[in-house]
Amino acid sequence: MKKKRLLSTLLVAAMSLSLAACGSKGSGTVTNNANAVDSTEAAPTEAAVSERPDAPMGQLIIGTTTDLEQDFYDPTYNNSATVYKVQLGMLHGYSTVATTKEGEWIANPTVVKDLQSAENEDGTKTFTITLNDGLLWSDGSAITAKDYVFAMLLESSPEMQGVDNYAATNYAYVDGYQEFWDGSTKNLKGAHLIDEMTFSVTVAAEELPYHYDLAYAGIMPRPMAVLAPGCDIVDSEEGASVSGDFTTDVLLETIGNTETGYRYNPQVTCGPYKLESYDTTSRQGVFVVNENYAGNYNGVKPVIQKVIIKTVKDETQMNELAAGTVDVLMQISGGTSIEAGLDLVDAGTAQKHTYFRYGYGKLQFDCSEFPTDSEKVRQAIAYCLDRNEFARQYSGGYATIVHAEYGLSNWEYQESRDWIDENLNAYDKDIEAAKALLAEDGWNLNKDGKEYADGDGTRYKMVDGALKPLVIQWCNSEGNPVSELLATMLPEAMAEAGMELQSTTTDFPTLLSGIDHTGETIFNMYNLGTGFSLQHSPWYYYSTDEKYLGSLNTNWIVDEELSNAALALKTIPLEDKEGWLEAWRNYQKIWNEKLPNVPLYSDEYHDFYSNKLQGWDTTSIWDWTDALTEAWVTE
Repeated sequence: MKKKRLLSTLLVAAMSLSLAACGSKGSGTVTNNANAVDSTEAAPTEAAVSERPDAPMGQLIIGTTTDLEQDFYDPTYNNSATVYKVQLGMLHGYSTVATTKEGEWIANPTVVKDLQSAENEDGTKTFTITLNDGLLWSDGSAITAKDYVFAMLLESSPEMQGVDNYAATNYAYVDGYQEFWDGSTKNLKGAHLIDEMTFSVTVAAEELPYHYDLAYAGIMPRPMAVLAPGCDIVDSEEGASVSGDFTTDVLLETIGNTETGYRYNPQVTCGPYKLESYDTTSRQGVFVVNENYAGNYNGVKPVIQKVIIKTVKDETQMNELAAGTVDVLMQISGGTSIEAGLDLVDAGTAQKHTYFRYGYGKLQFDCSEFPTDSEKVRQAIAYCLDRNEFARQYSGGYATIVHAEYGLSNWEYQESRDWIDENLNAYDKDIEAAKALLAEDGWNLNKDGKEYADGDGTRYKMVDGALKPLVIQWCNSEGNPVSELLATMLPEAMAEAGMELQSTTTDFPTLLSGIDHTGETIFNMYNLGTGFSLQHSPWYYYSTDEKYLGSLNTNWIVDEELSNAALALKTIPLEDKEGWLEAWRNYQKIWNEKLPNVPLYSDEYHDFYSNKLQGWDTTSIWDWTDALTEAWVTE
C-alpha cells in the first residue's frame, strides 16, 4: 500500500519542527536557512546497509527533464536548472566559503588555511585568505592564490564582457569594481595578491552592511594558465592587474571557441567531477571522478566513478527508472509522476526521498514588454486563473499555492502563515475583478475604436495615437504538464476578460533566450520554476540598476518601490531574525501587489532512485550535486 501523506499534514509537522529549532542557531555562524526543516523520507531496502567503498566504482545515470546544454562556464551565460547544478556542483569548486548541510556559511576548511576579516576606516571591509597547500587542478597542476585573484579580475573585466556579452557582475561588490569594469583603470582596487598562497578581497563601503556577510569572501578559482596563457598577476598599491596578452580576442578563443573553449569544453577544472564527453544531439553528458579533488567542506570525495546525465520526458521518466535506463530522478512534482514513482516503491524496485521545495513554480512576466509592463494587466491575468484548482489538478495533493516569492521550506513562510492569509492578495479567480482592472488601465475600446462592451472580444486602447490590442504572448516549453494544464485553464478565462492569449511552444533554451533578450523573440509571459539559493538576494533580482537587467533581474522590472523593499533586506544583520522577518513581510506584500510573476505552487518534492544507489540524502538546501558527492552505488 502506498505511503501517502497529504501536504497539509506535512506542513503542520514541519512547522512544529521549525519552531522548535528557532533557538538552536550557533553564535558567529551564518545559519540563515537552518530553520528550513524538510520532511524527508526514504524507503528502506536491504541494499541500504552496504558500506561506502574506499575507491571510486560504478556508474549512475541521472535523468532530468531539463536539457543539459553545452554551456559549462557559469550561470551568467546559462542558469537553467541542470546546467547550473553541473557548473557549480560538479565541474567547478574550491570556493573559499562553503555552505554546510545545515545551511551555515563557513570558511571552507578543505580550501582555506586561514581567513581573517578587518573593517577599514573608509567603511570598506577586507577579507584576507590563505589557501591550503596541495590543491590541484584536474590536470595535476597546482592551484595558487593567483588563480583566485585572476578569477576576480577576469570576471570583472571589460575584456570578458566582449566574450558573448558576458555580464560581469559576479564581483560587483569588490572595491573599485566599476572603474575596472568600465576600463578606467587596469587595476582592480579591492583585489590583492599577497604571496603564492595568500590573497585579499576588499568589499566596497556601499555594499556594506550585508546580510550574508561571509559570502563576500567566497571566491572560486579559474585556471589562468588555460584561459590567459602567458599572462601573470601583478600586484600594486592600486590593486591587482593582469599582465601579458590579456585581450578579448584571446578570451574569445580560450573561452568562447565553440569546440575547444572553456565555456563549451572545460578540460581543466577543480570540482568533484570532470567532463568526459558531451553529445550535442542527445544533450547527454558523461562525467568521471576528478582524482585530484580534495573533497567537499567535510573532506568527502566522490566514489561513483562515472555519472551520465540524460534528458527524460515527464510522461516516460518512471518507465525509464523501472527499466534501469536511468537510476535517479530528482525533484519530482505533479501527482501523476509522484503516484507512478510510489508504485515503483511499493513494488520494491525503487526508493524514495521527500522534502519541501525552496522555491516555487510561476508564470513569469517580462515587465519591459507591452502590455505586461502594466501592473494592472499582470494582476488581471492572475485573476483569470483558479490557482487552487490548478495546484490540485497538477500536484494531486503534493503542492500548495503560494502568494508571493517564497517556498514551503522558507522558515519565514512557516512563521508567517497567518500573516500571509491576512495581508496578501490571494488573487482568487474573479473575472469581474480582472475586467475592472483592465478598464482602469485604459483598455476600453474595441477593434473599431469604439467603446468596449462585453462580447466585443479583445480589448484595445490608444497608445501613442495607435489602436493596440490586448494580446499576451505566452512562451512555454514542450512536453511540460504545467504548460498543458495552463493551456486548458487560461485562454477561455482571459478571453472572457477581454484578453487574447497567443501561445508558442518551444524548447527550453529558446524559452530562456526570450527571457534574457538574446533570442529572436521576446514574449510577455513564460511558465517555469525557480529554486532559491542559500544566498537568496532579491535586492539584485529586482534592482533597477541597468547592469542587473536580464542577468539577475530576469523580469526586467524597473519599480523603485519593489526595489527599495528588497534592498531593505540586504543590510539587516544575519542574527537579527525579527528585523529580517518584518522586512521580509513588507517585501512580500509589495511583491504581491507589483506581481512580477504569478506564483503558482510550491511542492513536496520526491526523489525516486534505483535500489543500487546508497547514501542519497537531499534537502531543500542540500541539492543533488551535494548528495552525489557523498552517495555510492552497489553493483
